[in-house]
Amino acid sequence: MSARLNKIFFDTYLRVDKLAAEKFGIEKGGVTAYINRLINSRFAPDREETLSSLTKCREMRNVLAHEGGAFDKYGEVTKSDIKWLQGFEGDLSRRRDPISRYLRKSKKYVFRKRLLLAVVVILLAAALGAGVYFLL
Repeated sequence: MSARLNKIFFDTYLRVDKLAAEKFGIEKGGVTAYINRLINSRFAPDREETLSSLTKCREMRNVLAHEGGAFDKYGEVTKSDIKWLQGFEGDLSRRRDPISRYLRKSKKYVFRKRLLLAVVVILLAAALGAGVYFLL
């Protein structure tokens, strides 16, 4: 049973890695890039849970990929690990993952900040124009 779970986990991990690599425009190492991005995105939603789970998945993948005979012997992969990874894969493909949600929020924040600045500049220009008009 564990060999089958290990294979399903490994295949799912490879798909997640590919999706993450495409997201960041890199050849390989998508999960590692995602983890690094999460570390630097302190305010990403669900950051801690995702960071912890993704790091655990990467460690399990490394054991399966680099230790001889691990697919038959390694018994750490559980159905819940596979389920979480498959859920993350779905979120990543639909852009509902923590980094995508964080980027959407930050774009809204930057837009609001720029809009506020534009309104202040316009009001300031109008006030200066009105002041000049009354002086003449």
